[in-house]
Amino acid sequence: MMTASETDTEEFDNKIEDNSAILTVTTSSTDTMIKPDSRDPDFHSNYSNSIEGSVIASPSIDSFSTLPEQDSSDFEFDSRDLQVKVDNPQKHLETLETYITFRITTRTTRPEFEGSEFIVRRRYNDFIWLRQKLVDIYSSHIIPPMPGKHTLLAQLDRYSKEFIIARMKLLHVFLNRVINHPILSCDKGLQIFLTAKPNEFTILRKNRSNVIGKMTDSLQNIASTYTIKQRNMEFESVKDYCNALSEKLSHIDRINCRIHKERQEYIAELHHMHPIFDQWSKSEPELSPLLLAMAKTIESNALAHEKLIENVPNEEREYIAYIDSVKNSLARRDTMQIEYELTADELIKRRAEKDRLMESVNGTNRGQNWSGSLWKGESRDEKLERLGQTIPQLAKHTDVLQDRVECANENLRSDIERWTIEKQRDLKNMLISMANRQTQHYQDCMNGWEEILTRLKFDGLSTDVKPLEKTINAS
Repeated sequence: MMTASETDTEEFDNKIEDNSAILTVTTSSTDTMIKPDSRDPDFHSNYSNSIEGSVIASPSIDSFSTLPEQDSSDFEFDSRDLQVKVDNPQKHLETLETYITFRITTRTTRPEFEGSEFIVRRRYNDFIWLRQKLVDIYSSHIIPPMPGKHTLLAQLDRYSKEFIIARMKLLHVFLNRVINHPILSCDKGLQIFLTAKPNEFTILRKNRSNVIGKMTDSLQNIASTYTIKQRNMEFESVKDYCNALSEKLSHIDRINCRIHKERQEYIAELHHMHPIFDQWSKSEPELSPLLLAMAKTIESNALAHEKLIENVPNEEREYIAYIDSVKNSLARRDTMQIEYELTADELIKRRAEKDRLMESVNGTNRGQNWSGSLWKGESRDEKLERLGQTIPQLAKHTDVLQDRVECANENLRSDIERWTIEKQRDLKNMLISMANRQTQHYQDCMNGWEEILTRLKFDGLSTDVKPLEKTINAS
């Protein structure tokens, strides 16, 4: 059984053709579109759907298929009520910028949608906006990660076909993780992201508010210097596990990078060896067929190694980002806990201050307000009156924050249970995929060398080969 991301990635590999994966589109302004000011901070999103005025139209969607753990032939039997596919990247050339948009096709049976099928175009910055909006609204949930902005594959140019296709696949995985979440998939912003026309989506982005994000940033600054008094050991153990798992995957990724570099050097050596056998065959006519066969086998081995490293999936790195999203959700829960504890401490402080004022009434002259100063200080009665108004407000706010922490605990606990099941499946498929790639690679290499042994036997050299085989078997 394959996961949604693996099934869709395999479909993409089979369906994307070399000459049609990315279309260069020249957009033109139409009467129905308003040209935005380049100084507008949302300028980059105003062209998300400008494909409507493009010279080249988007390809058809007859091959639509985003079925998790199923084949595309099982589409009609998919029980999900919301299906999303990200495909067909297109390159747009504008006067002030060059950017890539991706087609998003949505099929749904949910009643809150006004139709059953929607096709829109969105760019990378639009996905970033969607994720940030989900983080702001659902801070107690695990929000899936986005692929890196420019470092997805460091060795590739961000406008190259390989980079864009890799980003498209990861955006597809991100969006499907969101719609598979029982809470995030019902978000109104997500619905508009999947269905809104260009002008509607532009208005939505312009009207967004960053107040929640700013508040979160300020609380996170406090969290860096504040130590939580009542730590939740359940979530602390999850945090420790995430750190350990992230460290293991990071170690594997570093080793894979070293192996990748060594394979590149090995390929270069194989390419240098190939002409040696080719030239040798010209000076040894009797051995020429065998030497040419050796040269061919060496070249086929080099091609097999190139095939292995040309499309590095970087699954470990992508899953490390997912683990970081889990850790970020734990950090946001800790921020809520810190805010609650700070408010509770302030409430305790104000109540203690009120008690001290009540106890100091004996032997105090209520009419003394000057205290030997030219400026009139706040009297005891005024302080009591102020505290009488502040304490109930703090008590009410403390109860609200306590309820929010408890709700966050429940939401996060539910998400971690879902993530644990998904993680086990993803890691298993990741390791199986790694094993399959290596097995296929060595099988391709083995086929070339076995062909050489066959040539040796047919060329009458079997008497020299058999004793060697017997010697190896005897040892």
